[in-house]
Amino acid sequence: MAARLDASLRAYANYERGERTIPIDIVRALYEQFSVDPVWLLSGEGSMLVDRDVRYRLDQRTLEAVMATIERIERRLEVPLATKKKARLIGLLYEQCQLVGDNAEDILKDARIDRLTRPSR
Repeated sequence: MAARLDASLRAYANYERGERTIPIDIVRALYEQFSVDPVWLLSGEGSMLVDRDVRYRLDQRTLEAVMATIERIERRLEVPLATKKKARLIGLLYEQCQLVGDNAEDILKDARIDRLTRPSR
């Protein structure tokens, strides 16, 4: 599995044990290569695998815009997002991309995104 994802065995084992945050490119590869639902991967909620029919209804361009936006958000944060917050953020951003297009600047104005990316206290 590690080789298929272009990750070291040690890094992959750390992802599985939850000892290391899964990078966006690994989340994307798991989705694209194995149909692993990113929301399940990050939150444990729902089904592990995306139903093939549902997977093909997902807009790849929108998903790529979401992942790029999450990468931009995480680069500006001092601490990586908690797994559940990241999962909620994926869903919210996907929804927003469908509503307003893939202009990240418009999407990032949503107050819910600000709440999800604020440091926990």
